[in-house]
Amino acid sequence: MRLQFRKNTGSKKLPESVQNYLRRQFMLQREYVEELRCFETDGLFREQPVRRIRVFSPALAKKNNLAIRTSSDLELHPEILAFEGHIDEDGKIYFADRRAAMRKTGGT
Repeated sequence: MRLQFRKNTGSKKLPESVQNYLRRQFMLQREYVEELRCFETDGLFREQPVRRIRVFSPALAKKNNLAIRTSSDLELHPEILAFEGHIDEDGKIYFADRRAAMRKTGGT
């Protein structure tokens, strides 16, 4: 299977598979996960192609008067990054919890 992704620079709703993974892995409420948004890019992990996904909270961005319109905006404000990870060519999902930084700024 070859990964091919659209060149979309805007944030979008999390793919259903990622929503399900985050709910199960981190025991999150459906409503919370449905509000999260992400940026997707092509990447490499252990020299294998992956779809890299960075997840953030638009509510926290708004609360902190931040406009997160592109992946570059998220790079400037890592404190609103909730999760980051990737999906490999086999469809396996791997994510890390980054919410500790959010708690320091008054997020969830």
